[in-house]
Amino acid sequence: MIRSERFGDQGVKFITIGNGICNRCIHVSEDGQSCKAFPKGIPALILSGKIDHHDAVPGDHGIQFEARGGA
Repeated sequence: MIRSERFGDQGVKFITIGNGICNRCIHVSEDGQSCKAFPKGIPALILSGKIDHHDAVPGDHGIQFEARGGA
């Protein structure tokens, strides 16, 4: 499992976990740190699975998880 941590705007902590749901999403950026829904960084609660991003989440710009290639 790959894990990296960083702090985004306003001191909010973002975490990327190598085998999280975001890695299977068509919207995730190449670096895995952001996506179309969260261009400034994917929140840790989504990456950890504590929040299911199959449903709308405040601040996601109306973009939710969409699987790549039927994944």
